[in-house]
Amino acid sequence: MRKFDPPTPPEATAFLNARLIDPASGKDEPGGLLVRGGVIADLGAHLRRNAPDRATVIDCKGHVLCPGIIDMQVFTGEPGQEHRETLKTASQAAAAGGVTTMVVMPDTEPVIDQVALVDFIQRRARDNAVVNVHVMAAMTRGLKGQDMTEIGLLKRAGAIALTNGKSSVPNTRVMHNVLLYAKDFGALIAHHTEDPNLIDGAVMNAGEVATRLGLPASHKAAETIVLERDVRLVEITG
Repeated sequence: MRKFDPPTPPEATAFLNARLIDPASGKDEPGGLLVRGGVIADLGAHLRRNAPDRATVIDCKGHVLCPGIIDMQVFTGEPGQEHRETLKTASQAAAAGGVTTMVVMPDTEPVIDQVALVDFIQRRARDNAVVNVHVMAAMTRGLKGQDMTEIGLLKRAGAIALTNGKSSVPNTRVMHNVLLYAKDFGALIAHHTEDPNLIDGAVMNAGEVATRLGLPASHKAAETIVLERDVRLVEITG
C-alpha cells in the first residue's frame, strides 16, 4: 500500500499585543489574532502574548486591529484634477490608514453624472486602486440641483447610491422626482440636508460667540428644515 505524507498545515501568522476592535460584536479589548492560510483561525485575549508553534509573529505594539474600514465620502481628484490626487494615490493613502473600501463622491471635474463616467471610475479603480472602490453618482446634472440625472441607468452601470455631493437640492419638486424615481429603480439616495440660503457666507455655528464677534453664522435649523422636508417627501413617494 502506498504511503502518503500527511498534509502540510497552512502557514500561520499571529498578530500579538493588539487592541482588538470588532463593531459587530462590540469587542474592544487587548488580545491577538491568528491567521492560517489567509483565514482568521482564532482571536481573543488568550492570544495577546502567546503564539502557536511555528507561527510567524507580528507584534502590533498596542495598535488597533479591526475589520477593514469603509470610507463613505471620498473626494478624489480623478477625473479632472489628477495633479491633486488619483484613484491610485487615494487608495494607497486609504490602505495605509486601515480603509479597505472607498466610496467615491461625484464632486469631480467633470461631475460623475453620466454612465460613461461611472464606468470610467470603475475601470480605473480596477486597474490602479489597491482597495475596493465604489461610486456614488450625481442625482442632478452637474450637482446644480435643477435637472435630474438618469437614475436607473446610473444604478445599472454600478453606482451604489446617488447624491448631490456637498450641496443639497433646494428645489422641492426636483427632490420629489428624485425620490420617486429612486423608489421605482430601487436606488439608494444620500442627501446632504442643508438649506443653502441659511448657510451662505457662514463661517461658524450660530450662538453667543458668533454674535459677540459679529461673524456670519449658520443655525442648526439649516439642516433640520431640509431634513424635515425630505422626510415628508419620503412619506409622499413611499
